Amino acid sequence: MKKICALSGKEFEITEKDLKFYEKMGVPVPTLCPEERQRRRIAYRNFRSLYRRKCSATGKMIISMYHEDQPFSVYENGYWWSDKWTALDYSQDFDFSRPFFEQYQELAQKVPRFATANVNCENSQYSNFAWRARNCYLVFGCVRDEDCLYGHIVWDCKDCTDNLYLFRCEWCSNCTDCIDCYNTHFSTECAHCTDSYFLHDCRSCRNCFGCVNLRNKQYYFFNKPHTKEEYEEKLKQFLPLTHTTIEQGLKWLEETKKTKAIFPPYFGVQNEDVSGDHLYECKNITNSFDAKRGEESKHLYTSYEQIHSQDISFTGDQTNFCYNCLTIGNNQDLICCHKCFQGHSLSYCEFCYSCHDCFGCNGLRNASYCIFNKQYSKEEYAELKNKIITYMKETREWGEFFPIGHSPFAYNEAIVNEYLPLTKEEVFARGLKWRGDQPSLETYEGPKYDVPGKIADTDDDILQKVLVCQRTGKNYRVTKQELIFYRKMGLPVPLLCPSIRHEERMKIRNARKLYERKCDNCGVDIETTFTLERPETVYCEKCYLEYVN
Repeated sequence: MKKICALSGKEFEITEKDLKFYEKMGVPVPTLCPEERQRRRIAYRNFRSLYRRKCSATGKMIISMYHEDQPFSVYENGYWWSDKWTALDYSQDFDFSRPFFEQYQELAQKVPRFATANVNCENSQYSNFAWRARNCYLVFGCVRDEDCLYGHIVWDCKDCTDNLYLFRCEWCSNCTDCIDCYNTHFSTECAHCTDSYFLHDCRSCRNCFGCVNLRNKQYYFFNKPHTKEEYEEKLKQFLPLTHTTIEQGLKWLEETKKTKAIFPPYFGVQNEDVSGDHLYECKNITNSFDAKRGEESKHLYTSYEQIHSQDISFTGDQTNFCYNCLTIGNNQDLICCHKCFQGHSLSYCEFCYSCHDCFGCNGLRNASYCIFNKQYSKEEYAELKNKIITYMKETREWGEFFPIGHSPFAYNEAIVNEYLPLTKEEVFARGLKWRGDQPSLETYEGPKYDVPGKIADTDDDILQKVLVCQRTGKNYRVTKQELIFYRKMGLPVPLLCPSIRHEERMKIRNARKLYERKCDNCGVDIETTFTLERPETVYCEKCYLEYVN
């Protein structure tokens, strides 16, 4: 079945398998294409825009992802999780003469919210969307990490700095899409690599420098084998790294990726019957990106252990039969929910924890049989829920995620502008918000300081200095934890502020969109994130495996 997106006008396909899934979930066929459905969800997620404001309950100055101009109250995390208040006090009745989303927005603007999405963390108050993190600073999407700095989607890592999509790594820096690596730096798309620099698409390599497409190699320099003694002697010419050698290494790596490297249709390991990119240990996954251990699912975007689900963004840990949700975990049977954990049978709920059988609720904990935060009996709940669903089908709201215009974040505040970027003019043309003044936690007062080219020339007094980003002129500082890391790794203090370093890593990744093209070796049809205009050489999986092995 072919459908036309009600917003973009683009054609998208609905398969028989999709129809069976929608029937099981009790939702209609979507009116928006997958890209616009994704845009609508992730407009509700703010990673990196943090502000100083007062806690609405205690008056204490806190770090929050919500600007102080928001209409709802914002509590410091400890107070939000305490028993000093309850979201049930903000309950309201459902009015069948008004649209559901209009009424829900009134509830959402009354219920207090936590300042940052940090749970079970220690000394990680400057990170956001962190879970079980310890001693982490400005890591966003920080899951089970320890002593990590400056990262985006960094999971199960320790002692890592300046990384993007890193999984189960230690002592790594400036890496993008790497898993199970140790002491690896300035590398992309690598797995199980150790003591290496400037690698791309290398697996199980040790002591390698400036290499691409290698498997199970050791002591390789620019893809050429050396003895241990030869390799160590050559390495002395580059280590410890300086700003100049880093710039040269990155330039060589990017040029080599365009002219000599062979790319597979997608990156991933241990998959079966999948399509998308950056997939790991997945089975029967379609049009999905950055998914780990997923099964029988479609349209996943940064997910972990997602099973029998569709249209899911930024989720983790054993979630089954969910549809059109954002940031959920340990759930089952969720429809159009946001930031809900350890729950089941929820629809249109936000910030609900350990709840079941709730509809249109916000901020509840350990609750059940609630609608708009109002308590009902089991029988009353079932009857009213069915009436509301019937009503929402008539108003064409049922199955649609919360309206993008209701997000508390401006488009350029939310993570959506990193994955589906729009210009300021395009944002206004869609009737959405753009925030022009975004105060930064990285701005400080004090004397300016020139960053030394070598870490050996960097004294402890840099910790009291204000640095100036060479790209933007923005101020930033170095923490003691950060300086210790650079010294141990032999890396110079960066010349760019953390935000620009993150932007540079994001530019390395392809957009989350598949294109049809032919294998550059055998000519067979493939799906890949590389457009026809790109200069890289892309092989089908068969030809790629023959080449790298």
